[in-house]
Amino acid sequence: MSRASRVPGLLTVLFSDLRQQKLALVLFGCILASAFAVIYVAHTNRLLTIERDELLSQRDQIDIEWRHLQIEQTTLTEHSRVERIASQRLGMVRPEGKQEVLVPWQ
Repeated sequence: MSRASRVPGLLTVLFSDLRQQKLALVLFGCILASAFAVIYVAHTNRLLTIERDELLSQRDQIDIEWRHLQIEQTTLTEHSRVERIASQRLGMVRPEGKQEVLVPWQ
């Protein structure tokens, strides 16, 4: 048997078919790239959604804490409370009219 009459090898046939189908190969590569891009974008979108939800939750907690601090500040700065502490703890009394001293403005 001569070499010319031999059946070509499998790899030879595959590579020759691939060379003939370049457009199909390029389109297949584009499909794969597009599929991986969709997977990546969906995954990134999920991560960003989770992060946004955590930040919104943190914002709500900070907002609640801010309201509590405002209530506490209002309670601590009440006029009657300040007067009571001034008179009981510090022994302060309200000055009479003749005890008041005006400091001139320069």
